[in-house]
Amino acid sequence: MKKIIVSGLVAGIASGVLLFLACAYVEFSTEIELMTLLLNIDFLYGGELHLLVEVAIHLVVSIVLATVLKGFHIYRPSLYMPAMVIAWASTVLLYFILPQAAVQYINLEGHIGFLLWVIFHIGFFELLYLFFKRGI
Repeated sequence: MKKIIVSGLVAGIASGVLLFLACAYVEFSTEIELMTLLLNIDFLYGGELHLLVEVAIHLVVSIVLATVLKGFHIYRPSLYMPAMVIAWASTVLLYFILPQAAVQYINLEGHIGFLLWVIFHIGFFELLYLFFKRGI
């Protein structure tokens, strides 16, 4: 159990930070607000949090997801891939749900924003798998 938690912590932080950096790069180099979408939780409290708090919340979600997937990877390997697909499909659905729930408008540039969101999250889950495969 300790190995699963440590692995979830390491893999979740590493892949979550890389996902955040990829979204931040897109947002700062274009007008597509992927980082804003990734960190968007303003609909939960109706206010504005500091960027570091929003990033910390994103990393906590990433750690929890990585820990759960690591548990499937070790204890239920036959369910690992279905769990991965369900988690990925959930992140794809969040692309449509989060902008609708947001208090402020989020500019996603339509299909380009969606394509980048999907590709970055595929990379996130692939990175988790690579960590798990290497025993991390």
